[in-house]
Amino acid sequence: MSEELLYEIESEKSLIGFFLQKGNLNIAEIQLVAEDFYREAHRNIYSSLVELVDKGINLDPIAVLNHLRENSKLKDEQADQSYLLSLYRDTVVLQPPSYYAKRIKKNSDRRKYLQVLLDSKLKLTQDPDENESLFTFIESELAKISRQAQLRGLRKVSEDAGELVDYIKTMMETKGQSSGLKTHFNELDEVTTGLKPGELMILAARPGWGKTTLALNIATNVALREQKNVAIFSLEMSRTELLLKVLCSDARINSYNIKTGNIHPSDQKKLFESILKIKQSPIWIDDYGALTIWELKSRIRQLIISNPVSLIVIDYLQLVDDPTIKEGRQQVVSSISRNLKQLAKEANCPIIALSQMNRTVEQRSKDQRPQLSDLRESGAIEQDADIVAFIYREDKVKQGEDVSAEQKNIAEVIIAKNRSGQTKSFNLAFTPEYSKFDNLSL
Repeated sequence: MSEELLYEIESEKSLIGFFLQKGNLNIAEIQLVAEDFYREAHRNIYSSLVELVDKGINLDPIAVLNHLRENSKLKDEQADQSYLLSLYRDTVVLQPPSYYAKRIKKNSDRRKYLQVLLDSKLKLTQDPDENESLFTFIESELAKISRQAQLRGLRKVSEDAGELVDYIKTMMETKGQSSGLKTHFNELDEVTTGLKPGELMILAARPGWGKTTLALNIATNVALREQKNVAIFSLEMSRTELLLKVLCSDARINSYNIKTGNIHPSDQKKLFESILKIKQSPIWIDDYGALTIWELKSRIRQLIISNPVSLIVIDYLQLVDDPTIKEGRQQVVSSISRNLKQLAKEANCPIIALSQMNRTVEQRSKDQRPQLSDLRESGAIEQDADIVAFIYREDKVKQGEDVSAEQKNIAEVIIAKNRSGQTKSFNLAFTPEYSKFDNLSL
């Protein structure tokens, strides 16, 4: 590819000339940074334009020239002054500034892509590391360019002022109710104010206590009631098992009846209505099983290119592997939890990762309610997570006659860590034969 195809000097001139002639009009809406311009003189001028606008100074050639001089950006003052005045005097702008900005951005991205490919070629020929880490590096660098508008790195706080005002208005209008992604479990939404983009939530419980069911219920609520895209990675159960749980939960049909083919006529209509609803839902399921953290990140990146995801569920954390870590299982889990937190920020959505618990909780003679220290390989998980929630079931601990009617099929959800809010416990009704958790108010 000819390098001349990777820049348009005339588009750069036209955009800069527009602002020199028209003043501050719309410059804040142009999604460009100085580095998007190919010619160094244009990068310097555009940077000055933006800084002057930030300071509330009206744009004109003299103000820009003074700013360039004060910041030592003039290499040849006479020549640079002559060039700046020619942009002001001679530019004929026939299109809106957004037209030129898009063309400049397109070429800027192409130059960045090309640079990543050239760097990758060098890395592939010289780096002895495993292919997995090399390919992940390449994929990650390319993905960063695609999402540059969302991931702009360091920004002046003035750029966030509008978003901050909108957030405060929302909080005032809703009285602090859910501003994030609704799970439709009332007390969970209340304590978290909804799941936020970039958050890592760990959901832990002992085997058979319903952590997969609760995570699926949340995912189904997001997909069916909010109509938002959900990705589910199951490293233990098959997609058929997961879909059966989703189906029974939505239709409120006993899963045993479906497995035995003994479906009552009154349930058949509900069953087929739920099948149609789930078939049309924005849910993606991956049940490959033996995934590494690098494969997981790769699959999510591929999905969000065409389908921005609002929630990711991973069942469960300890089954994910990182073959690049050789120091032991605790270091592997540390790497995985750290990468999941980074992935939540990169994908700009919350991640719910299910987790095992240490068996030490079973050895406590009195209160067996789980604590943060009960997380298996808990140190890194607890540190990286924004929210840690446990499921505790008294009927599972006591068994038999010791369980009161009030305790039967009641699950206590314990929010043991909440980085942006309070910690709290609340109860949900649990119907295991339907694979269904419900608010107690229902």
